[in-house]
Amino acid sequence: WMSPNERPKANNKKVLQPYSNAMKNLLKKGSYNSGKRPSEHDIGETSFLTDHGGSISPSVLTVANTKASDDYKVFCEKNEHTLHPARMPAEIPEFFIKFLTDENDLVLDPFSGSNTTGYVAESLNRYWLGIEAKQEYIDGSKGRFQEHSLKTYA
Repeated sequence: WMSPNERPKANNKKVLQPYSNAMKNLLKKGSYNSGKRPSEHDIGETSFLTDHGGSISPSVLTVANTKASDDYKVFCEKNEHTLHPARMPAEIPEFFIKFLTDENDLVLDPFSGSNTTGYVAESLNRYWLGIEAKQEYIDGSKGRFQEHSLKTYA
């Protein structure tokens, strides 16, 4: 972890996924097939019967990048700004910001591009600092903040 201390804030309880219907039924039933598994792991009588409010995702990131248009793209086209060629879905920085930070923390994006990370950080009540080498991408990234109630920091 890139953390300023030995105990980073990483907390998977902040990014739990809703339980499957099977897990909801298991919790409601209050019992399950405990005992040894083919792997020889012994699952105790109550280890899966605690409701933690959700489950850890089986895959860290399950996000499609299929948007044909969004506010950022519309802003760039309307104002003749260059679109950043490697835009990412907001769900990617959202996962990591929730997982690794608390409200009012500072989020650093050293390659901010279209500034998806800054936009998401601000929407989650974090401060953010974005670094981008190309002015044309900085100009376009301002479109993420134009039509919203979020503040733009310069």
